[in-house]
Amino acid sequence: MPRKYIRKTETRYKIEDLRRAVEEVKNKRLTLGKAAAQFSIPKTTLFKQLKETVVKTPKKGRYAVFNYEQEQQLEKYIIECCKSFYGITPSSLRRIAFRFAEANKLKHNFNKSTQLAGKDWYYGFMARHPSISLRMPEATSLNRITAFNATEVNLFFDQLKMIQTKHNIPGHRIFNVDETGISTVQKNYKVLAPKGLKQIGKATSGERGVTTTVVCAVSASGIYVPPMFIFKRKRMNELLVKGCNNDMVATISDSGWINESIFIDYLRHFISFVKPTKEDPVLLILDNHESHISLGAYELFREHGLHVLSLPPHVSHKMQPLDLTIFSSLKMAYNKECELYMVNNPGKRISQYEVGELFTKAFNKTANISKAISGFRAAGIYPIDPDRFKDSFECSLYDQTDISQTQTSGISEATTAQNLAGPVDTAKLNQTPPMQISQDTTITSIPENDKDVSVTTVSTPVSSTPVPLSKVTNMPVIPHTRTTSTRQNKKHAQILSSSPLKTQLEEKQKRQSTRNYKKEKSPTKKTEKKKVPKKVSVKDKEIKILKKVVGGNENNEEYFCIICNDKYESPPTEDWIMCSICELWAHEQCTTGETNKGFVCDLCHGIKL
Repeated sequence: MPRKYIRKTETRYKIEDLRRAVEEVKNKRLTLGKAAAQFSIPKTTLFKQLKETVVKTPKKGRYAVFNYEQEQQLEKYIIECCKSFYGITPSSLRRIAFRFAEANKLKHNFNKSTQLAGKDWYYGFMARHPSISLRMPEATSLNRITAFNATEVNLFFDQLKMIQTKHNIPGHRIFNVDETGISTVQKNYKVLAPKGLKQIGKATSGERGVTTTVVCAVSASGIYVPPMFIFKRKRMNELLVKGCNNDMVATISDSGWINESIFIDYLRHFISFVKPTKEDPVLLILDNHESHISLGAYELFREHGLHVLSLPPHVSHKMQPLDLTIFSSLKMAYNKECELYMVNNPGKRISQYEVGELFTKAFNKTANISKAISGFRAAGIYPIDPDRFKDSFECSLYDQTDISQTQTSGISEATTAQNLAGPVDTAKLNQTPPMQISQDTTITSIPENDKDVSVTTVSTPVSSTPVPLSKVTNMPVIPHTRTTSTRQNKKHAQILSSSPLKTQLEEKQKRQSTRNYKKEKSPTKKTEKKKVPKKVSVKDKEIKILKKVVGGNENNEEYFCIICNDKYESPPTEDWIMCSICELWAHEQCTTGETNKGFVCDLCHGIKL
C-alpha cells in the first residue's frame, strides 16, 4: 500500500444519510438491518454510531494499533527524551512501538522478525502528532549538560540583578564579548551534479586551514563594536587588514588564539569605541576564560568604570547572546563568501591576506539590530528573565534534588541501549492478576435478529490491565556522580570588577612570577640527541644561495616562508625559492613556481600590477 494513498471510490452514503438512519433506529421506526439496507450503510458502522452521542463521519481505513492514551504516552516519552539530551531516532521509536504493542497484546501487523514497527506506522504517527518533528541535534558534551543547572544560573542572575539594582545600566550600555574562529578552508554546501555520481568534489584552499580568531562585541540595543582579528603569525603585516572596515584592528599570536595581553589590547580598543566612564558605566558580560581574568584587565575595569560579569562555565550554548543568534549566521555568510571567492578566482588559494576582506563582507551583511536584541532576549539577560530556563530545569533528569525518586537513578547509557534494542519478553511484561468479573462491567454486542432494536448488554470479565510505557522502556537518566578531586577549584559566575577579586589576582600573579624566576634560575639539562645525517639532494641553485646566506649571516637572521610562515632549517627538507623583487623566500610547493622572468610572489605581483 502506498504511503500517500488516494481513494479512488466514494462512499455509498453521506453523513446526512447516516444521521437519518440513526434517528430512524432510535425512534424505533426501523430496525437496525432495515435501516442499514435502506440507507446503504454498513451494519457495523450504524451500530457503532448508535452508541455515540453525536454522529460523526466514521474513520476510514484499518484500525489504529494504539489508542489515543497510548499514543500520548509515546509522544510524552519522545519529548522528555529530547529534553534530557537523549533523543530517540525513528528506528528506536519503531522498536519501542513494537515492544509496547507486544506488552499490551495488541493486534498489529508489525514485523516480528526484526521486532520493528513499519515505516507506514511511523509516518502515520508523525502525521497524527504535528508537535513532533525530525531534527538534527547539536553535539552537547556532558560538561555542558551537567553545568547548566538551576544553582549556577540563579547565581548569575542574582549578581546581574544586584548590578542593575545599584547602577540601572540601560540596554545600549550592556555588551557581550566573545571569540570565534574562522578558517581559510571553507565549509562547502550542496551543488548541482549529475544523477548517479558517487563522489563530487569542490575546490578548497587546502586540506587543513589556518585558524584566525575574531573577537566580537555587541550591545543589547544592537550596537556592534568593530571586531579584532588575531592571526597565527610571527610578524604583523598591514596587508592582513586589506579590505576591512577602517575601525577594525588586527594583531598576531603564536597560536592564533587570545591570551591575557591580547585581551588587554582588545579592552583598550573596546574602551576607545564605547567610552565608558564612572558616571556612565558599561556592563560587560563574557565567559570565564583564563585570558579574561588577569590583574591588568582588572585595573582597566576599575579605571574606566567597566562592570564585568562572567557567565557560569559551559553554558555559552544557552546564555551567550553572540553564540545564540549571531555567530552561526556570520560563519555561514563567511563560508559563502569564501566559496564565491574560490569560484571567481580559479586556482587561487585563500590565505591570511584574504581572510579579513572576506569576513568583513560577511559581517556587514549579517550584523543587524534584530539579531542582537533577539540574542539578549533568548539568553534572558535583557530584559532580565531568570524564569526563562525554568522549563529546562524541570525537565532535566540530572538536576533533581532527590534523584532517588526518579525511575532509575543509577541507569547507565549501556542499560538504556539494551532496553531499546533488547528482545521482547512478553511473559514478564504481562504478569497480570487473573480475570475477575465485576457487576459494573458490561459490553455491547450487535443483535443477531434485525427485529431486536435495543442494544443488548452482557456481563463479561474485564480484559487484562494495560501495560504503561514506563514498564516497557526506561527513561535515560545521567547518574549523579560526585568528584572528590580538589586539584582545581570549580569556577562560578562572578563579578570580575569587584574588589575581593583583586587580592586573588595579585596572589596568582605573584605565584606565576615565582615559578618563572625559579625556572630561569635552575639550570636546564638538555639531552643531546644523536644527529642522524640525512641525504638531501638540493639541485636548485637558489637553495644553495640560501645556504650561503644563512651560513655567512653575521646577525644570525632567521628566514621564514612568506606563504606558510614556516622557519627555514638547515639542512632543508623542501625546496625553497626567492622572490626576484622583494628577495624574500618561500617553499616552492607553496608557490605557483618559477616563470621565464623569475619567481614573483603574490604580494609583489599585486604591487607590480
